Amino acid sequence: MNQSDNIILGKQGEEQAVNYLQNNGYIILDKRWKHKRFEIDIIAKNHNTLIFFEVKTRINPIISINDIVSNAQKDRIINAAHHYILSNKIDLNIRFDLIYIDYTQKTFNLKHFKEFFTPHFD
Repeated sequence: MNQSDNIILGKQGEEQAVNYLQNNGYIILDKRWKHKRFEIDIIAKNHNTLIFFEVKTRINPIISINDIVSNAQKDRIINAAHHYILSNKIDLNIRFDLIYIDYTQKTFNLKHFKEFFTPHFD
């Protein structure tokens, strides 16, 4: 697959994730939200919780689920989430989830990992 195919597949995966979330009672607040060079794939609300979603769509999963989001990427997501929370004056519980989509069999097989990571403070 070339880079343009990967971008298309990634966008299709994100749309699958949005459909899944909406069908499960989540309210989508933003998609592909950007702050400087940081991006959050999906921001949604469910009851009194604001959830920041990272969506990973893969055709040939060779990386373990635990390693699919690097520590540097987690730090960027946390930084962007912090800015989102401050700029929108959010006062809700916060969670960071992963939606992993395996497209190996040419169908979207979605898994939702709640609380995939939590921010750490030094």
